Amino acid sequence: MSRATRRLLLPLPLLLGVAAFSLCVGSPAYYREKYAPAAEGVRPAALPQPIAPEVQTEAHTCGLHALSSVYTAYGLDPAALRLRFRLGTDKPASTLVSDSTGTIHPDMLRVLGQDGFETTVLLPGGEQTPRRLREHLDAGHPALALTKPSGFHWVVVAEREGESVLICDSLAREKYARRIEDYLRDDVYSLLLLEPGAER
Repeated sequence: MSRATRRLLLPLPLLLGVAAFSLCVGSPAYYREKYAPAAEGVRPAALPQPIAPEVQTEAHTCGLHALSSVYTAYGLDPAALRLRFRLGTDKPASTLVSDSTGTIHPDMLRVLGQDGFETTVLLPGGEQTPRRLREHLDAGHPALALTKPSGFHWVVVAEREGESVLICDSLAREKYARRIEDYLRDDVYSLLLLEPGAER
């Protein structure tokens, strides 16, 4: 290995350490509590009640409100299950980016799994995504979508109405409709199909 190569590689461990440290936003006790299941035997109802939007008053809480409205519809108590804390809503994703608070995919997927849901992640441009979304909604279950218009914004795709979907959005007081293909193409980064998992 040449001297120039060694000089280039010398700071690499330090850079990796800084990058890893920037992702630690709490103590080991914080992570232990955050990653622990909220309760034993949590089971969502087989089918949800109609999903109603929760009004968002803080800029970083769209994921919390989207998931909270889904939990309420499935008969689960978001406060008792400590959704806000377990989702890490108020902690930045990185200590180097102070405005990175909110809900990220890994936390959303972990909490849903702990609380008895099965989740399928779809990309909006997938060839089968429109069909799979229609079938999922027709079976009576919602989806969560991470959308583009406000940067990154979580909403609930609540139900299907013909060739449109009804969106439950914490920034709107009423559900609104969007054509499925247009919505997937123009607005959606990723889609999470949710349904109650098999009894463990």
